[in-house]
Amino acid sequence: MENKLEHYLQFVPGIRFWIIATGVIVVFAALKAASHLVNIVLVAAFLTAVSMAPLNWLKKHGVNKTLANIIVILTAVLVIGIIGLVIGASINSFAEKMPVYEDKFVTIWDNTVKSLYEKGFLENQMTIKEGFKSGNLIMIAAAPVASGFGTVISGGFIIFILFVFMMFESDMFMRKLHYISRGSSKDADMIVHQLRSYFGIKTLTSLTTGVLIGLMLFILGVDFPVLWGFFAFILNYIPSIGSFIAAIPAVLIAFIIQGPFMGAVTLVGYLVINTIIGNVIEPQLMGKNLGLSPFVVFFSMIFFGFILGPIGMLIATPLTIILKMIFDNRPVTRNIGIMLGDGREIRSGGINKRDF
Repeated sequence: MENKLEHYLQFVPGIRFWIIATGVIVVFAALKAASHLVNIVLVAAFLTAVSMAPLNWLKKHGVNKTLANIIVILTAVLVIGIIGLVIGASINSFAEKMPVYEDKFVTIWDNTVKSLYEKGFLENQMTIKEGFKSGNLIMIAAAPVASGFGTVISGGFIIFILFVFMMFESDMFMRKLHYISRGSSKDADMIVHQLRSYFGIKTLTSLTTGVLIGLMLFILGVDFPVLWGFFAFILNYIPSIGSFIAAIPAVLIAFIIQGPFMGAVTLVGYLVINTIIGNVIEPQLMGKNLGLSPFVVFFSMIFFGFILGPIGMLIATPLTIILKMIFDNRPVTRNIGIMLGDGREIRSGGINKRDF
C-alpha cells in the first residue's frame, strides 16, 4: 500500500510537501494546546532516557531485570530528592539575600550613571531604584521560567508514576515492535541506541561542567556555588546558549559583591570550562551521534521553547534528533532529514543527484 501511495504521489508536484507540512502543523498545534501534559510526559521520558545507561550496565553484570529496575528507580528518586533539598535550601537563602544584591547593584548603577553624567557622557541621570524595589524587573525575568518548572514540580507524582511504568515497560515495548514488524523494531533499536548514547554523553559532560563550575565558584568565594553549579549542569542540555545563560547570575553576583575584577575572573572561568568541555571534549565523544546543523539546533531550541516553554528548550535537541532519525529512515521524508543534518551525507558523497 505504501509503495502504491509513493508511486501516485510522484505524479502530483508539491502534494507530498503540503501533506507533510499540514501534518506537522497539526501535530505542533496540538502539542502547544496540551503543553502542560506534554511537559510532564517528556520529563518522565527524559528521566527514563538518562536512566537507561545504568540499567543496561546492571543487566550486563548479571543483575536481575526487575531488581535492576528497582535499584535504578530508587537511586534516581534518592538523587533527585537530595538535589531538591540542597537546591531548595540554596534558593531560599538566595531569595533572602536578594535585597542585599539589589541595594548594592542600585548603588553601583547610580554611582556609574552619576560619574558618566558629570563627565558629559549622559544628558540625564537614569535610575532603576524604583524598578528594583518594586520587584517588577525580577518578576518579569523570572516569571516564564518559574511558570514552566512550576508545572513540572506540581506534576511530580505523575512524573514519578510515568517514570516507573516507562522503566519497566522499556524491554516489552521493544519486543512488541519486533513482534509487529521487524523493520519497526530495527529502526526503534537504532533510535534508542543513538538516544541512549547521546543522553549518556550529554549527562556526563553536563555533570562535569556543573562540578567544575561549582568548584571554581567555591574557590573564588562567589555566593551559592552549589546553586550555580546545578544551573550549569541543567542548562548545559541547551546547546550554544545554555552555558551563557547559566553564567549570568554568578558573574553578576561576583561583580556586585566582589567588584569588577572578580566579575571578570568569574566570566573567564566560565568561558574556559565551557569552551574546553563544549567545543573540545563533547564533540569528540559525540562523534556522529548528533549530526544536526548548528542552525537547526538553535532554531529548535527557540521553536520548542515557544511550544513547550522552558522544558521544551532543555529537550529541544533530543526531540530534533528523534525527528531527524525518523525522517532519515522514511523514503518519503528523507530529504527533510538531510535538511536537518549538518551536511555530512553530502560531504561524504553518500547522496546521488537522482536522490533529489
